[in-house]
Amino acid sequence: MAAAIAHKILGPSVYVESAGSHAHVRDPPSANAVKTIRDMFGVDISSHRSRSVCDVHIERFDYVVPLADNVRVDLEMSFPGLGERLLPSWDIDDPYQGDMFTYEVTATRILKHMEELSAFLKKRK
Repeated sequence: MAAAIAHKILGPSVYVESAGSHAHVRDPPSANAVKTIRDMFGVDISSHRSRSVCDVHIERFDYVVPLADNVRVDLEMSFPGLGERLLPSWDIDDPYQGDMFTYEVTATRILKHMEELSAFLKKRK
């Protein structure tokens, strides 16, 4: 969900990857995630497959955004070279297996943070 929202908010000039520190690699998004992103943003994420942070060359990114606190801790330990490129956690837990309301709340929280990230990136240019 976060990558789809990032593409919508940040646009095509920003390279975005999605990966998890404990991802079930190659799993499709949940039906609730697909419906939420389609309904809220008009984007079809049904072909997305989960990936591990180890598969995306995380060290090459300008910024890494951990959605949850435990993910940030995992990234700090696994990739100590990220330093300040590892941004503070957005404190957003994975809604996996939640109801539609949980997914909608999560998407709304991601959207809010993504808009803040967009403003931050514009200031950095």
